[in-house]
Amino acid sequence: MNFRRSAALLVLLPLAALADPRDDFRRGGPRVILYEHANFQGGAIVLRPGESAENLARWDFDNGRRSNDRISSIRVEGGAEVMIYSEANFRGEALRVTDDLRDLERGDRRGPRFNDRISSVRVSFDRAPRPGPGPGRPLPVPPVTIDPEKAIRRAYQDVLEREPDPAGLRHYRSLMIERGWTEVQVRDHLRRSDEYRGPYMTARLNRIYRELLGRDVDARGFDHYRNKIIEHGWSDADIRRDIMGGTEYRNRPRSSAPQPERPRRQDVELVTAPEKQT
Repeated sequence: MNFRRSAALLVLLPLAALADPRDDFRRGGPRVILYEHANFQGGAIVLRPGESAENLARWDFDNGRRSNDRISSIRVEGGAEVMIYSEANFRGEALRVTDDLRDLERGDRRGPRFNDRISSVRVSFDRAPRPGPGPGRPLPVPPVTIDPEKAIRRAYQDVLEREPDPAGLRHYRSLMIERGWTEVQVRDHLRRSDEYRGPYMTARLNRIYRELLGRDVDARGFDHYRNKIIEHGWSDADIRRDIMGGTEYRNRPRSSAPQPERPRRQDVELVTAPEKQT
């Protein structure tokens, strides 16, 4: 490798490290982007053909806000299509979308009833032929390339807040490669795991309870919030808001609230300097 090529690589590597992860959204390809606000603004969720969200109550936009019943515009790219549903688990009113919908509140005749009412979605390829550069030529659809290991690591970090262990990585990698599992299916499976419903859930609720009430979660609170998280997709913010609206939080002794730890006083040994000899 010559000097100029080496120098070019040294310049490009830091730029790649600082790239905006949402740049992947802008590169095109078969995908559907669900936006929080009209005109493709606000938080976004990107899904590719073969992926689905059976309950958007369990999904957040990339800005951390909840997405269920809060989608107001949809962008469809690269030959994808999306079925949107007014209820979870692909139920309720449904609509097949193959073009951009800029404003579900004000858009065409299909749009108004779905503004802020989408609870599940399923993405696939649009099988209808589309005009391409030449007469009668369909628009070429770029292939979908997904790195299974990166998808599994993202799922573990988001769902269990840890890196996958070697056995889990091998297991889910095999499911994605051999059985065609998507990242969405990996996440759903992790949420049904004993770890998510047991040790992880306990640690998560204990952290919130200690912060607000100065104690660990009890059995009743654990069952209540475990159901809210699994069945209704509650976030930590939802749990905090619910606890802070309760009687125990309002009547808590002020001393029960965790106090910031004071810095320890450092013991300083005073040493008398020897007198100078005259």
